[in-house]
Amino acid sequence: MENTDRIDYLRHTVYAVSIFIISIIIYAPTFRSGLIWDDQYVLSGFSLISSKHPYDVFLSSGLYYRPLTIISLGLDYALWYGNPFGYHIGNVVIHALNSVLVYVVSVIILKNWKLFSHDNLSAFWGALLFSLHPIHTESVAWISGRTDLLAACFVLFAFIALLLFLHEKKREGVFLAAIFFLFSLLSKENAIVFALLAILYASIVKASRKEITLISVSMASSLGLYVCLRKLVWLSDLFKTPGASGAFLKKEVLSFASVKNLIYAVSYYYEKLLLPWNLNIIPEMPSGQAYLVLFILPILLLVFFVLRRDFFSGFWLFWLIAFLLPSLTIAVSQVAEPIGERYMYLPSVGLSFLLMMLFKLKPQNVGLKRQIRLAIIFVICLAYAILTYNRLFDWRSDFTLWQAAAKQNPHSAATKTNYGLALLSVQNYDEAQRQFSEVLTLKNLTHDSKSMLFNAMALVAINKKNYEKAELLLYDSLRENIRNVASYHTLGFLYMQSGSQVTNDPAKRRTFFLKAIQTFEESLKFVPDVMEVNFNMALCYLDLGDLKRSKGYFDAVIQRSPDSELAQKSGAFLSYIERKEGQR
Repeated sequence: MENTDRIDYLRHTVYAVSIFIISIIIYAPTFRSGLIWDDQYVLSGFSLISSKHPYDVFLSSGLYYRPLTIISLGLDYALWYGNPFGYHIGNVVIHALNSVLVYVVSVIILKNWKLFSHDNLSAFWGALLFSLHPIHTESVAWISGRTDLLAACFVLFAFIALLLFLHEKKREGVFLAAIFFLFSLLSKENAIVFALLAILYASIVKASRKEITLISVSMASSLGLYVCLRKLVWLSDLFKTPGASGAFLKKEVLSFASVKNLIYAVSYYYEKLLLPWNLNIIPEMPSGQAYLVLFILPILLLVFFVLRRDFFSGFWLFWLIAFLLPSLTIAVSQVAEPIGERYMYLPSVGLSFLLMMLFKLKPQNVGLKRQIRLAIIFVICLAYAILTYNRLFDWRSDFTLWQAAAKQNPHSAATKTNYGLALLSVQNYDEAQRQFSEVLTLKNLTHDSKSMLFNAMALVAINKKNYEKAELLLYDSLRENIRNVASYHTLGFLYMQSGSQVTNDPAKRRTFFLKAIQTFEESLKFVPDVMEVNFNMALCYLDLGDLKRSKGYFDAVIQRSPDSELAQKSGAFLSYIERKEGQR
């Protein structure tokens, strides 16, 4: 018996290490990727390194409350500062860990359900299918996708703790499940679904009334603490008049068209989970009768599993469906991207278990039948690996990502706007302006989309030295979305540029720099302590002759990121200020 246990332990170790290493290898190309899309804003705004009150991250009252994700990025920032290499390592390692956790869940469940006892190979292939699934590329390759990775990590830890409580009768399991559930909520709000799944699973395995009560109380306690930490201020944004500037929901939220969008969004997610090619960071909302059929099929399959009393398969199909539900609110919101691949990270855990059941490799199955199943699984894994590897090349840079996205979805305002911004980064101003002009011809633009567009058009105007036009466009941008931090940054920079070109009118020059400071201060109300804003504020005060405040902002930049280029520039300016003060 002892020898058998040792062999099992070695086998589990080999499988787990293999899954981890394969996950690292397949996503290794991301180590060469840079900051993509809004990564720059995320890193500059979420760093905790210079915060005087780091625990304030738990007291935020915004619509998106994800303090553990912020802390995770803050820890990366402390190690890597602005170097994207370290952040990509973090994402890949978390994904590799999640893949191993899927294997652990598989082993525990297969053992206790006695579906095919000691079939570690099925658990291995199921975890590998999860690791290699191309739908995960967005969550792993995009630094801002850390939210889904962390939420999934803590959900899987919580589920393992729950399994130990129910199957191994370890009392501490229910406590650990509650802790990890809270951590998952503090990473991303879609983890709330786990509370329902925990109670459902306990009911399926015929847990005692006492055990179900303990699980319910522990889940409710974690949820209650989460609500207390989050407070209720965010509800004002959620239930603000639909369609209004700053509101979460769009104007037609209760219309028949919105219901159709919800159906099509769910169908799109099912399609990409099963056929994960032609992926896009901002996909086009599908339509057509085939998608209506696809929407109904999983529901019918769930009923089929229940009638057959195949509760194991039914549970994992319900897992897949349930974890999709929170993301559907985005489909009826004013967010520029109503559907996204990153929302399928947690649901895909359910798919991995369903595929494991479909191709189960029972020890008693030998010969040709087993070899055929192994061959099919291997081909699927190989196809996943190739699709994932190829997709990662789109994630090398902003330009490659948005160039690919614009080709696949030319009717999206967000896609064309971001492609135009990528063209700006390579100084192709005329083509960028053409992309922005095409966006203006699109119908049903949301306030967020218009705000992004006007800010982008202002950047073109600034590069062409048309400052008056740029200012008007930025005012339009802020009218569409008063919280568009990027527009505040651009407007503040515009005033700095305008002021620096005034050489013969000190009063006018001073007015421009004061307006720049006022604009930057407005942006800090939404995202405090941004390094670039601190640097620009320091330059403004330096031009105004307020050396004390200028030194304070330069010091803040150095404290935030001592090894950064801006910190080096700040150090040079501080030396200049000290020399100037010495001359007084």
